Amino acid sequence: MDQRLKKQIAPQLARKFERLKWDDIHLRERKTTTDNLANALRIAIYDGQFDDDEELNQVELADFFGVSRVPVREALRQLQAEGLVQSIAHHRTIVCGMNLSQIIESIEMRAVLEAHLLRKASKKLDGRDLRAIRQICAEVDKIKDYGSQWVLKNWEFHRALYAQSGSQSIIDTIERLHLKIERYMRRTGNKERLQQAAAEHRQILSALEQHDFEKAATLLEKHILNSGEVIRWQYGDSDEGAEPAPSKKKPRARKTAP
Repeated sequence: MDQRLKKQIAPQLARKFERLKWDDIHLRERKTTTDNLANALRIAIYDGQFDDDEELNQVELADFFGVSRVPVREALRQLQAEGLVQSIAHHRTIVCGMNLSQIIESIEMRAVLEAHLLRKASKKLDGRDLRAIRQICAEVDKIKDYGSQWVLKNWEFHRALYAQSGSQSIIDTIERLHLKIERYMRRTGNKERLQQAAAEHRQILSALEQHDFEKAATLLEKHILNSGEVIRWQYGDSDEGAEPAPSKKKPRARKTAP
């Protein structure tokens, strides 16, 4: 690759992977370079750093991470099997998106599952658990935008609500749903919704402190569905459920795979 072009591309890719440090000890302990690459790309996609339909250029990625194109191709095959990317004509790979119907359905699933787990876990919450949730709320109150800090702290709040449920498989399912829709929630988020979400966290905490566990579960379900309504309102509903998902920029024109 031309060195001048490489110098231009490197900072752009670095920003896309800012949430993940390539030299992180947990990554070095993974078995293969392919796994490292797949994990880095997966996190960046979930983090919304790549737009729907954006191309993942194998040459640029190989140069950025200092590897050959072989592990890059293998990593992209892993992500394709997970439904995160799609191969199209001329050996190109693009990021897969979700349509509005799929996003809303995932949010509805999250709402039902999280409310169910909170009902299971709420009676086991003790004073220490409530203090931890209260501290998370205080930290969330200080966050001013939908950056990575909000994403991580918001997930910490939700997980703390039902960590005592004893239902790890359901929690894992919820986390997968959370990761799938995270980018769309961030793209549609605004300052007003950020403040509303923080206030809804407080309402859930208050219900738990009052031992009104059914109210807390109902508030949690409504809290999650409210985020879906923000997405629906901003992008409009689709009669056929085939409307493209929201994106930060207009998708690139591309050829249809044969």
